Amino acid sequence: MAVTEWVARDLAGLARRSRRGILVMAAMFASLLMAQAAQAREAVPAGGDVTAIMAGQIIDGRGGEPIRDGVIVIRGKLIEAVGSRADVVIPPGATIVDASAETVLPGLIDTHGHLNLRYGAAGLDGVSGLNAQGQAPGAEQMLYMVRDARASLLSGVTTMRMVSAGTEDNPVDLFIREGIEKGIVPGPRIIYGGTGLTPTGGHGGSDSWVDGPWEAKKKVRREALAGAEWLKILLLDLSPTETMYTDEELRAIIGEAHRWGMKVTVHATGRWGSSIKQAVLAGADNIEHARPMTREIIDLLVKHDVSVSLTPLVYVGFRPDESTWDYLDNVATGPADWIEYGRKHYFEYLEKNPEVRTVDRPYEDGESHRAKRDFFPSNKTQQGQALAAFNAGVRVTLGLDTLYYGAIGNSIEYLIEGGFKPMDAIRAGTAVSAEAIGYGDRIGTLEPGKYADLISLRADPLTERWAWHKINLVYKEGVRKDTLSWK
Repeated sequence: MAVTEWVARDLAGLARRSRRGILVMAAMFASLLMAQAAQAREAVPAGGDVTAIMAGQIIDGRGGEPIRDGVIVIRGKLIEAVGSRADVVIPPGATIVDASAETVLPGLIDTHGHLNLRYGAAGLDGVSGLNAQGQAPGAEQMLYMVRDARASLLSGVTTMRMVSAGTEDNPVDLFIREGIEKGIVPGPRIIYGGTGLTPTGGHGGSDSWVDGPWEAKKKVRREALAGAEWLKILLLDLSPTETMYTDEELRAIIGEAHRWGMKVTVHATGRWGSSIKQAVLAGADNIEHARPMTREIIDLLVKHDVSVSLTPLVYVGFRPDESTWDYLDNVATGPADWIEYGRKHYFEYLEKNPEVRTVDRPYEDGESHRAKRDFFPSNKTQQGQALAAFNAGVRVTLGLDTLYYGAIGNSIEYLIEGGFKPMDAIRAGTAVSAEAIGYGDRIGTLEPGKYADLISLRADPLTERWAWHKINLVYKEGVRKDTLSWK
């Protein structure tokens, strides 16, 4: 029993004996509390777990002007102070990290993650295609997931919301989350999004086919019990007025998910936007891809306060292949090589295929039944719709889907290319994403009390375009990660 507990126990007894005894014991009790508080302070050395990062400038993610010649003080997992060097007192003994020639900003957030899939790659058995990869044995999938998670983290992505992978018998996203949390493998913070639901014939593997409101509710409950924070529904337009789930099924799924404390995100794509409309009206919290975003749809998103997770690099038109993933695994020596590789691929593709800038085109990615009902917007179309949605008040976030793990910075540049102000595009990949996934109280901005998730660039992303390969520092929950080897 602690001394203070013993004193508290006997205080009542002393009170029955004498008033003087009460006063004496009260004084003793106060002294003991003060002594224990002093011991607690001394138990943590003044600088033992404290780091002070000296930054050339700080973009804190809140949207204001950068802090020039700034300081960020980290104590343990959390940010203790952020401000100019003139205003922040650095604790004695703190570890000093010199980033005086760099820009420090919040860790990037990928809101559409699929670490088990590599677009255009073949599995170990030589069979290519996302379905083949997704149906591969869990151990094989995990080999790639460990590699992709490491590359994502070292490229500056400190949080990733996973949006359905594996099966209920093989929940690979859940396994990688546990492995990262236990320190077995490095990777971003994983927000688990379950294994997904789609109607018979819908987008995704047949393992996710669920029909009827009651069967769907049972699936929702199993996902909740497995620890999913988000639930993903996969929808495609059927016609100008219909999507693949009925309104009854959609409302049953979303209502049950909300009842269990989960949020719902919906893959919603097509020529008409019927999937987006019905998902929003049924109560969805977020829309993935969001094709198309007409004025009517934008107004609906604003009215119901529904965010969108864009996957902008997907719309450019290029697709990775075996050489892409070979470069990641066997050629790149670090995140600088890898991110720059993605940027070069982007511009090389556009130079060879200039029409994708201005011409919408049919969906041609292996699902033949989608060709007449879905499309890829031109860059101009998609960038214009994203900017219109943002200007109207829609929370626009960024995801990579199955392309170039870690390259959220290049997605930020895509928004800037389409008319976003640099600060607004950076917030889309940090603060706005954190709010949209329900973690805005913990991450997304550099503020006291939040997790010390941050990165630095040897560049100014407000003025220097496509400079995200110039990454240096990567911190996740106060622990420096950029010192890890690339492989």
